[in-house]
Amino acid sequence: TIGFINEQGGPPTLNFPQATHVIEAGVKMLNAEFGGIHGHPVKLNECFIAQAEEEGVRCAQQMANSKATKVILYGAVVVGNQSIYATLKGSKPIVGGVTANPADPTAKNAFFLNGSQTSVLGPMATYAKKAYPNVKTVAIVYPNQPGADSAAFALRDGMQKAGLKTTLIATPQNATDLLGPATQASSADMIVPALGFTDCVPFARALDQIHYSKPVLSTPLCTFIPAQAYAAGDLPQWVYGIAQTNVHYGPDKQAKLFLKEGLKYGTTVADMTNVFAEIAWEELLVTAKVMNSIPYNKLTPATIGTALKKFPGPVPLAAPDIACGKVSKGEPAACGNETQFYQYTGKGIWKPVSGWLKPPTG
Repeated sequence: TIGFINEQGGPPTLNFPQATHVIEAGVKMLNAEFGGIHGHPVKLNECFIAQAEEEGVRCAQQMANSKATKVILYGAVVVGNQSIYATLKGSKPIVGGVTANPADPTAKNAFFLNGSQTSVLGPMATYAKKAYPNVKTVAIVYPNQPGADSAAFALRDGMQKAGLKTTLIATPQNATDLLGPATQASSADMIVPALGFTDCVPFARALDQIHYSKPVLSTPLCTFIPAQAYAAGDLPQWVYGIAQTNVHYGPDKQAKLFLKEGLKYGTTVADMTNVFAEIAWEELLVTAKVMNSIPYNKLTPATIGTALKKFPGPVPLAAPDIACGKVSKGEPAACGNETQFYQYTGKGIWKPVSGWLKPPTG
């Protein structure tokens, strides 16, 4: 039994049933095509958090009380994290994608395969330096709220390591008009929107209003919003850094296989193109591979945790190599620090503009 915790059933910003649909299809594939784990069929122990921190206690207790549950996977878990860790106290390993909560990076016996906010944002500077040699100044625009500020600081640190003069511009919470921050940022050679779900659309609209034409290098959150939500009915034509395979990029072999297998086992393209669903599939495959590397009679939370810590990659649908606990100082749960970049050219067309990049050194 593999545990699965996901945020669903609550408000739209915390409702991601796509991850559940996709991991359920992944388990069907694992059992049908790979014989489960050591020839034993896999089943999920599912628990959902709607919107309250204390719901994390309930889910952690459900996992702790199930002797058959040896390891826990995350879908989208951004609320309840601290309660989960406080309840489990590291007794069972947790596998995630990218850290989404301040409690994640230092959590005991947790493994975020794609990395942390800090580790996966560093490559933004590496790309900026390589792709835009004439850029000397950067404006990072971010929401003025906990979690978003730490991401902005990580971006600034990376840009400064790359020798770029960097300004931070905080947007007011829940603002619907971001013309002011956009105008302020426009004096820089390049803008980095490190925005949340509520800020992407008004910020893109503001850049259109001022006819901004210099480079925009965005974090991936703005791609999670349906294209039709934007003023032009399409995503902004920016460059985006993404710490996993871009399943919207058709020629990618892993993306093709992921979509083919998901459809075969009962989920939909709409579900599979959700970022948290892609992460859940990735986590399932890594966890199954790790568990199959341990003799069946020695499968325990402790042996699985030890094997996860040593797992070097490659990670399906993500980075070719990882090193849990070694990629970001003070963040033992971070495993990856690589990001790749895509230019969006409109009408659903994506163009890869880099391979996997690591943060700048120095």
